[in-house]
Amino acid sequence: MGFRKLLVAVDNFSASFGAFKKAVEIAREHKVPLTVINVEEALPLLPAEKMLEAPPDHFVTDDPLTVAETYAKKHGVKVKTVKKTGAIAGNIIETANEEDADLIILGDSGIKGVEKLYLGSIAQSVVENSERPVLIVRKGWMNIEDIISLAKSLEKGEKKEEIPCKYDPALVRENFKSMGTLFFILCVIYFFAAIITSKPFKNIAALEIVGLPFGIWSGIFLVISGIILTRIYINKQIGGKTQ
Repeated sequence: MGFRKLLVAVDNFSASFGAFKKAVEIAREHKVPLTVINVEEALPLLPAEKMLEAPPDHFVTDDPLTVAETYAKKHGVKVKTVKKTGAIAGNIIETANEEDADLIILGDSGIKGVEKLYLGSIAQSVVENSERPVLIVRKGWMNIEDIISLAKSLEKGEKKEEIPCKYDPALVRENFKSMGTLFFILCVIYFFAAIITSKPFKNIAALEIVGLPFGIWSGIFLVISGIILTRIYINKQIGGKTQ
């Protein structure tokens, strides 16, 4: 009995893409669809932990699902991509059940000893908790130079032409004028609130309006005015850029 559906997990690093390449080979050989899952951790690893799990020289791509989909289609394999967030092993097992996969294929980073004891192993966790068969592809077993080349070409293709920034004196003067006007208005409101709450005007500041002293109301008005003026400035900037 052959396979009907496969599931492979990918991340940004080479170990997972070794497993992915093996998954593509099996899917093409058996003429079955392939589901590719990428799980983003709810609580990402610290930089030091990432260095242990996957050193920088093993980095492949920032967009593993796009690379995987492009590569699989290029080799005639029907592919479905799934993006999830949360516990990696749990989401892999859950997706395998949802997709009714006959085989889960995972890459092993190859960490051993204290590092593995500290970081744990996603592959090991899936093997121990999944009722479905799991194939582990050791790091370095598959040559993924073609996938790395594809990832680089896709990255270059996504880069947009940069528009050079031009200095426009008229625009600078207009921005300075509008910013200065709003800042002046805010200063006037601020000094009004400061004067009202000063000692010579303490009787005025103590006058109650709707249950609150006038001094408190002047402070509230200052805060609201600051928010409104800031919003006006931001809207003006956005409006200017879209014209």
